[in-house]
Amino acid sequence: MDPLVSIVIPVYNGANYLREAIDSALAQTYSNIEIIVVNDGSNDGGATREIAKSYGDKIRYFEKPNGGVSTALNLGIANMRGEYFSWLSHDDLYYPNKIQAQIDALRKAGDMSKIVYSNWASMTMPERKIREFDGVIFYRQEFLETGAFLPIFGLVSGCSLLIPKIYFDTCGGFDENYRAVQDYKKWFEMFRGKRLIYLRDTLIISRVHSEQTNRTYSKLSEEERWLYMWLVQSTEPADLVGSGLIDMYHFYSAFFTRWSMQYPEAADFALKKLLELPESPNTDERIENFINFLNQDEYETYFLKKFETLIKQAMALRSISFESDEKFISINQAYQLFQIKSEKPVRVLEFLSLLQWLIDTPIKKEILMSLV
Repeated sequence: MDPLVSIVIPVYNGANYLREAIDSALAQTYSNIEIIVVNDGSNDGGATREIAKSYGDKIRYFEKPNGGVSTALNLGIANMRGEYFSWLSHDDLYYPNKIQAQIDALRKAGDMSKIVYSNWASMTMPERKIREFDGVIFYRQEFLETGAFLPIFGLVSGCSLLIPKIYFDTCGGFDENYRAVQDYKKWFEMFRGKRLIYLRDTLIISRVHSEQTNRTYSKLSEEERWLYMWLVQSTEPADLVGSGLIDMYHFYSAFFTRWSMQYPEAADFALKKLLELPESPNTDERIENFINFLNQDEYETYFLKKFETLIKQAMALRSISFESDEKFISINQAYQLFQIKSEKPVRVLEFLSLLQWLIDTPIKKEILMSLV
């Protein structure tokens, strides 16, 4: 028997796109669904209410005072009858096979208790230009199925998920204290230490438009800054189960490179190379790999000068001689180097990843917070 899936649509002043969202939910090839629309106190003269009510008993409709998307989602979850939760933003769209493909993936895996997610596409308005995201291009399959990786690297769209309701029974609903990061905070709490099912199919379209007010795209909001730092501080080796990450070094290296890219002044650092070294549980072998790495001729390798003392101390702990002062440069110097076309590609290595990799100890909170 097909399990019931609850599609929850939170909406605030959504008369512009709500009808398309509901229609995409009703068009699912998987038939055993219920559609719950939660009107989060819209003040558009009843336009949102009128659209939702026009569907009659095809949907279940709830209305509440405005409190943010977390409160709307939590009301929907509290009233859902389904075994599985699927979120659909009022301005997004499902492909017709979204739910069916995910139920099929659960059955194929032989474990109906897993969480499933997929690739997604963004649609820029008003041009309606569609751009697909494909995680496999950037990350290995085992990374894409590692729970802790997904929220930290922004690799999952909330509307692409299919979540057994038991996860909310265990972990609780969305944190209503936050307006911008409540979803990724909840995903980390749910996903850490677990293996998810990743579908490479594109199953949703997420609109990008000027009416969106919950995010600032030019720089990280204060909530997002807090979230990223909290996530990386909270991550333990056990949270990366099955990812192929032997050393936490690889996780920190990738994270801090991505995090630094959020700042406009660092936008041209996209050419920066990650410090990619062969994985090894043996410290001596890692040191040998690192020395070989520094001696590579095909790159010009530099370190940020503000971390010079700490880097040299880390190396001294492992008896690595590295006294080349000219290899330590300022951020402005690094920026200038990236503008110059040279025979050898330039790479600037991140201190935190290097320190973690060399001395194999957890990064202290005070060091992390010094970067905020």
